[in-house]
Amino acid sequence: MSDASKPKVAMTDRIYNAVGAVIPNCETALRMVELGQKRRLNFKEKFVLLYNTPLCPHCNCNREKFKEAKTKMEAAASRRT
Repeated sequence: MSDASKPKVAMTDRIYNAVGAVIPNCETALRMVELGQKRRLNFKEKFVLLYNTPLCPHCNCNREKFKEAKTKMEAAASRRT
């Protein structure tokens, strides 16, 4: 790829991604429960979900959406077995 075709990534985005890898966050948890509704999660994905289940410790922005999606994921998992 040439330099012109590579997307520019801002320093703040890099910092946010690094912090997001360490601190539990809503986006990752929601992504895992949505994936768990579609298919069975592997061990690594289960660990990521377990780690991110507390969601963002500083807010409650997606807590209700997460609870609903996790309930749907568990129902889908019980239908698979």
